[in-house]
Amino acid sequence: MALIDPYLKTTRAKVHLEHLREQLAVFCKEPCQFIREDDLENQLHVIRMKIHNVPDAIPLIAGDLLYCLRASLDQLVWCLAKINATPGYPEGTQFPILEQRDAPRFNRQTSGVPAKAIEIIESLQPYNAPSADAVRSHLLWRLNKLCNIDKHMRIIVHGVTGIVKWDTFVVSDPPTEFIKVDDSLVMKMPLLLKDQMAPNPRIPEFKVLFGDLYWKIECDIAGIEAIYEFVSNSVMPRFVGFFP
Repeated sequence: MALIDPYLKTTRAKVHLEHLREQLAVFCKEPCQFIREDDLENQLHVIRMKIHNVPDAIPLIAGDLLYCLRASLDQLVWCLAKINATPGYPEGTQFPILEQRDAPRFNRQTSGVPAKAIEIIESLQPYNAPSADAVRSHLLWRLNKLCNIDKHMRIIVHGVTGIVKWDTFVVSDPPTEFIKVDDSLVMKMPLLLKDQMAPNPRIPEFKVLFGDLYWKIECDIAGIEAIYEFVSNSVMPRFVGFFP
């Protein structure tokens, strides 16, 4: 018995990660549109910023990536249980990811797994974190929650965030700022100050956020990369010694 299947899953997750990076780079290059117009009646210059919808491919690729990582962990536990199961065939196993101790559930999901491997799996449980916030920051908790949200509830795009800068920006009284109006952000400034403001802004930073407001989970591509690295390069190698 070897770890071929789990490593195939993490390898496939790497392919999805590279594809996700590429798609995000394309979207974040021009994530929004700026429309400027004069409101002569009120002597205002109006700047409307409309953020483009995140392409459907981005959250779908992210979901596939996370599924591969979650499946690699489940297949890891099955392979561990299979070591001593010959000629049996393990059933009901999976990699437990628990935020609270639940011995019956943990034992059921790791049935047949060697005792030393169970010790490692137990040490990786989110419930070992020192606080509730630390549990929610645990990379396996985040992987499991994002997978469950995407599988059972909704696509996991949570929103976008970014920074908009003008090389020349006019500060008026009252201060100019973007205010959400319908599906756009709108900023109004005195018309006479229009020519003092640079025509086009720069967007030095723009991120797509994955997660869900209700479950209080949010991460960008760096957060997903951290989950991938942890599963592939930290968790999996701990179990190689159990296999010939």
